[in-house]
Amino acid sequence: MRELPTVADLARAEPELVKGLWSGLGYYRRADLLHRAARYVDQNGWPTGYLDWLKLPGVGPYTAGALASILNGEAVPALDGNAYRVYARWADWREPIDTAASKAFIAEFAASLLPADRPGDFNQAVMDLAQAVCVPRTPRCAECPLAEFCAARANGSAAELPIKRRAIRVREEDWHFAVGYEDGRFGLIKRPEKGIWSGLYAPILLQGAPEGWTADVVEHRLSHRKLRLHVYRVPRDFAAFSHWLRFEEWSSRGMPQAFVHWMHKFAYI
Repeated sequence: MRELPTVADLARAEPELVKGLWSGLGYYRRADLLHRAARYVDQNGWPTGYLDWLKLPGVGPYTAGALASILNGEAVPALDGNAYRVYARWADWREPIDTAASKAFIAEFAASLLPADRPGDFNQAVMDLAQAVCVPRTPRCAECPLAEFCAARANGSAAELPIKRRAIRVREEDWHFAVGYEDGRFGLIKRPEKGIWSGLYAPILLQGAPEGWTADVVEHRLSHRKLRLHVYRVPRDFAAFSHWLRFEEWSSRGMPQAFVHWMHKFAYI
């Protein structure tokens, strides 16, 4: 907010500046989407309803519903995981919540309850209810202002809902990287614009462990993957490093969080 205080400032900023300001937060795709959304708003003006909000890069149905109802007064539900929990209990919905059929039912059920005159307040009330009362484990049904309307409370099933399918198994992977190191500078390449760490500076990803080299090993967790990063500090002529950056330069251009962990763990900074 200090560096780019308006949407126009953000829209016209260089990508490296945006990623540098985002540095340390991880999920750099969000920085890209935020930047693209600012450019869209700068060119087209602010959206004025649910379908307009969906046109912004990075904005999905939940965010669009929240913005359209709160800012534009449009009677559309805002459905995230917390809202799904509230409505599943309200309706005593006993099918797995993460299926297309369940999402369609919850969307229709929520829309039927939404008041046309105060949709934003209603959506925010559901958010607050999910956070304070209709919590995932041991819901506080005795304190709930909707207790007399809740089918799950009437049937004694609130604590069992929503039903979820079996969690996705976390996959463990070993990744090997070569990083140049010379006079306090790191030899790196710029990652492709698609895929993990898109457009950021990072060590070179190797096909496997190079013979004769000892790695620094650090774990990094993604949503459904646990990565063990093996980072080999190598000389300049080991690989075709395209950029040589000191820590401050690397950080200012957007340093992937995995390598922030590596540098702290192995005292490079």
